[in-house]
Amino acid sequence: MARQTHHKHSSKKGYRRLLDNLAGLEGVHSVATGKVKPRMGSGRPIAPISKVRHTESGLSITINADGAIIDAYVVTDRPADVEAALAEKGWTAS
Repeated sequence: MARQTHHKHSSKKGYRRLLDNLAGLEGVHSVATGKVKPRMGSGRPIAPISKVRHTESGLSITINADGAIIDAYVVTDRPADVEAALAEKGWTAS
């Protein structure tokens, strides 16, 4: 059975697709959304994922979506490998 991503908040299809693709990466156990912060204006993000931080359980990421900034959490036992995969796919700025 394919892994299911827990979508805590309602979101657009592009944002859900990013989370589902992230959950499909090798070494990722689960992905869950956290706080959603609405933002005003039409600023264009540099990359879909603007921040990647290491935590005890894996990674904490910040996603830039149309009209919102979303915090998400990636549970993994190989955070460095997952971070490299994010950069390889072009989802992060660096």
